[in-house]
Amino acid sequence: MLDAEPKNSWRDASVARCLRALSEAKATCDRLALVRTLVWLRGGRIDLTVEGIELTDMEINSLARFGLKYSKENQSVRTTSDDGPSWWFENLNIDPRDRRALRPGAPDAVLLKLTQNERYMSVAQKAAVRAMLTQPPGSGLLASMPTGAGKSLVFQLAALFGRRFEAGSCVVVITPTIALALDHERTLKNFPGLESSRALISDLPVSERQDILNAFRRGEIPVLLMGPETALSRQVQEILEEAAKPTSVEFGLDARLTHFIVDEAHIVESWGRSFRPDFQRLPGLLRLMRRANPETKLILLSATLTPASRTVLKSDWKLEGDWLEVDAKVPRYEHDVAIGRFGTSAERDAAFEWVIDCVPRPAIVYTSEIDTAKKFFSELRQRGYERVALFTGETKSEERRSIVNAWAEDELDLILATSAFGMGVDKANVRSVIHLCVPESPSRWYQEIGRASRDGGQGVAVMLFVSKPQGDDDIRRAFSLATSGWLTRELAESRWRAMADTSQRNWIDGKLQIEVDLDAVRVGLGQRSSDLNRVWNRTLLTLMQRAEAIRVLSVSGVETDGKQIWVIEVVDNKLMSQPEAAWARVFDLRERELTEAKASLTPFVRVVERLEKDCVTRLAFELIEPSSWAPPCGRCPYCRCNGIAAPKILACGGLEVAWPAVNKFRTTLPVGPIIVEPSQQSLAAYLPTLVNRLAEAGIEQFLVPDKQAENTALALASSRAELGFVMAYTDWNKTAKLAELPTALILPSKEEDVGGLVSRFVNWASDKPMPSIVVGEAHRISAGRRLDQWVSRHAPILEAQLPQSDRWQKENMT
Repeated sequence: MLDAEPKNSWRDASVARCLRALSEAKATCDRLALVRTLVWLRGGRIDLTVEGIELTDMEINSLARFGLKYSKENQSVRTTSDDGPSWWFENLNIDPRDRRALRPGAPDAVLLKLTQNERYMSVAQKAAVRAMLTQPPGSGLLASMPTGAGKSLVFQLAALFGRRFEAGSCVVVITPTIALALDHERTLKNFPGLESSRALISDLPVSERQDILNAFRRGEIPVLLMGPETALSRQVQEILEEAAKPTSVEFGLDARLTHFIVDEAHIVESWGRSFRPDFQRLPGLLRLMRRANPETKLILLSATLTPASRTVLKSDWKLEGDWLEVDAKVPRYEHDVAIGRFGTSAERDAAFEWVIDCVPRPAIVYTSEIDTAKKFFSELRQRGYERVALFTGETKSEERRSIVNAWAEDELDLILATSAFGMGVDKANVRSVIHLCVPESPSRWYQEIGRASRDGGQGVAVMLFVSKPQGDDDIRRAFSLATSGWLTRELAESRWRAMADTSQRNWIDGKLQIEVDLDAVRVGLGQRSSDLNRVWNRTLLTLMQRAEAIRVLSVSGVETDGKQIWVIEVVDNKLMSQPEAAWARVFDLRERELTEAKASLTPFVRVVERLEKDCVTRLAFELIEPSSWAPPCGRCPYCRCNGIAAPKILACGGLEVAWPAVNKFRTTLPVGPIIVEPSQQSLAAYLPTLVNRLAEAGIEQFLVPDKQAENTALALASSRAELGFVMAYTDWNKTAKLAELPTALILPSKEEDVGGLVSRFVNWASDKPMPSIVVGEAHRISAGRRLDQWVSRHAPILEAQLPQSDRWQKENMT
């Protein structure tokens, strides 16, 4: 039996959205696709009178195309019983439950103080926020959480928390796409305290760009969003360097840059390899800001990370600081998956026509190539759809902004797109994602189906592809895309010689620096450079950087006397003295990367071609994160065929890591475990007073019974605690770690044996350079002994003896 549907569920919101869209839609196709969605949401039938929907005769006559049947007698519309294609779902019934299967994380005081959130979406989100708030100066944090799990909260809180202490505190967020930057800007405008955040994108009028930069310098913009190319321009890098400095450069320039953040960081490795090499120049920008202020913090945010991506990110970004990785290690299983394999393009295209009329709205259709997206967009318009847009790498900036806004405001129901659209775009109610291709990696497929069901509701993921014995098909195209952009060694060496021979060289601190001209032309290409020539030269330099043969230092990318110059440092001296050995190392890496690209795609292709082999969603997740394990999804062709149910709960990681001790404590309590006897024994009634007094004494972290976690956070939200971290007993499992802050373990009031819990806490606290409190009666028996006999070397103290500030005493005097 299904669990009861919660009030205000995703289905309620989707029904409301559908009815609004129906009232605005004009074209017959758009209206009937929305009627089909509404019928699905309502369980297979709607009463037109009850819904307030009037259908024209033309619309009634067209219902069959959308798998619907009209009853004139009772003014209703229902889905037909006609069978769909063999590869389609036998029965795509509505499932109104939340499908995320993640247990929410107990809130912390800082979350309640700074946001309108009542709890964390998951333990992983809680862990990532906790790691950000305790991050040491000059360190790097890599946080990996599923799409839709709330990664944006990390940089939102980074900006808000900084502004509690300094009005001009700000963060910079690098986004891979203009669409994502605009989407973040739209979201932040509705976020209290962050309304003045801005996206600095290309094609803005020069005057508007300058206004944004000037406002940022004055400290008026808490979150500044931009792409890597913009961040690497000379003007912007100088302003970021200025903002990173701990003191004002000029009176009135009050920006204080605390964090440099890269969103969707996994594409730094994949896109940066050849498509957008500026991504791999970004560590040079971080170095520049660290020279201005060594305390500048780095945060890399991603949904899932392959081993290759993780290796590249740590190698390029760790620099000299501490490093921590927070990993959710949990798949997303909200989607019902259907996969259709066809022998010809005509068969696939006919299947798409059927699917697009039936899948729930809103929907995104992905292709691998721009021309294919244009083709299907044109065909949809010819078939009568109007609430549809085309979004590719060729879409101009102003049009991108318009599409993103229209999509967010539910003025569109369909997007035809390449991967340029959707990277992190936070539209919660997308119901369907269709791939008219085989993506070139399981990572891309997994990421893109994740554009749907961000609200935790039911989603539909469809892949339609062409596979034939000979000639061009989607399988061959996928392998071609996965292995494109790889230079041969002969051409690479020729390009390097052309750049090195025309460069200016300098020895600085015993290291060779070279000013490389990206317009250098290799032998055999003539005399004139081109955009393509510069792309290949950048691709080579980023490959050499990944192989640790060079390090790109210049982040300006400016044109000097008509030339585009990169300043690089030679890391492997053999590159100049024994080039054969150096190039062997570079191309060993190139072959490994090429092999890894094929190795991850091959099993994915094998499964989509032979659906009886394995759960495709689980396989994709485990190919992306091979150190993780997941149960079958319960919703793909393999699982449906084998009667496998979806898991009811998915274990979520993240809390198993923590930074070393934070030494800034506002407490005079002695170091080590201490017993504090509470004034009252009834914990539930007395909890607010107790935690407020502990917070006043400098305690910033509370380990409490599960039932008291939310109440503890609520009480701390009005306390003096700056962080007020709350950890429920259940969350503090065998692998979870507490943050290294002054901490209180609050024992339950019942006389139950908590010896194991107390023993673990005492062992954790004994070697920490900070106070740790066990709140309980000194005579209480735990582990067979009284607490005061083994917990602390200090004598127990009464709660009333806790140090109190003048403010606490004044506010509590009667």
